[in-house]
Amino acid sequence: MNSRKWKILAPLALTAAGAIAAGIASLTKKTAAPAPAAKKTPPAPAPEMLRTGTYSFISGFKAAATVELSLRYDAERFSFSVVSEDFLSYSSASHVALLLGEEFKAQIEYAPYYAGEDFDALSKGIEQKFRGFGTVRYASLEGIRYRDGDSICLCFPIPNDTNSFVQVILFKGKDDDEPLEALPDSPAVRALLDTVTITVK
Repeated sequence: MNSRKWKILAPLALTAAGAIAAGIASLTKKTAAPAPAAKKTPPAPAPEMLRTGTYSFISGFKAAATVELSLRYDAERFSFSVVSEDFLSYSSASHVALLLGEEFKAQIEYAPYYAGEDFDALSKGIEQKFRGFGTVRYASLEGIRYRDGDSICLCFPIPNDTNSFVQVILFKGKDDDEPLEALPDSPAVRALLDTVTITVK
């Protein structure tokens, strides 16, 4: 091959090789698996924004006792109220506590056991009726969970009370794209329920 032809063909060959390399690099970038998104951890609330919400009710009839549930919540992200109407979900309770926020909403209520029932019997009955049954544990709470329509229900026994139990009904926030079943273990829900205490007076 004479020198004149080589001078013409050599740049063309280098250009073609460069284009192939660029194409391979571009293809590699497109097919590379995206890194999994990190779970959002709620920011630590400012101490001055922490509030205590209290929900109390009378449990039992003959030997009635006052049960009090308290929790700590960030007033910048949630509102807390005790209401006797406009519930998030139907309830036979006379009043419920509502915790409303962008990340999730919760309805907290009391419910009586049926005659001869206890928390173990309640749990077995729920396991047979509802899907997503399992156990949950927070700082001072240990109970059960199950799915009911577009909500997750958590039930907890009340210490030293054979008449009633506490139920927490969770609803996802509108921007939450995680599965509903993941809600009880989300950082925001866990941060709230870890502060719950239940006492019988």
